[in-house]
Amino acid sequence: MPQERNTKQKQIVYSALCELGHPSATEVYETVRGKHPTVSRGTVFRLLGGFAESGKAKKLRFSGSDDRFDATLAPHSHVRCRVCGAIGDVFSPSIERELRSVSAEGFSVEGYELAFTGVCANCRERG
Repeated sequence: MPQERNTKQKQIVYSALCELGHPSATEVYETVRGKHPTVSRGTVFRLLGGFAESGKAKKLRFSGSDDRFDATLAPHSHVRCRVCGAIGDVFSPSIERELRSVSAEGFSVEGYELAFTGVCANCRERG
């Protein structure tokens, strides 16, 4: 199997992904476009999809929101603010241990997605 090339565009898009936290593809594109106007929207969207498929990033799906991307690959869950939609990481070794031991009738569990909801600090301060 041929080794995947690490192009300049891949580096630019991946850097923007890491810089932004849990961005949508559009947010990554807008950040990239500001610094590298020759990188197309299609290229950014295609590369983000490729990162998710190859395991270099996670694609996050939240109802009522565009897909988001996460470059943090360590086991963790997410929390989403019900007011502004901000997304944060939840690191809980005890939850991760418990979820690895889940059994489902007739299924071989290969993964999970766990998302908490709440109100972020900025929204709480605004009342």
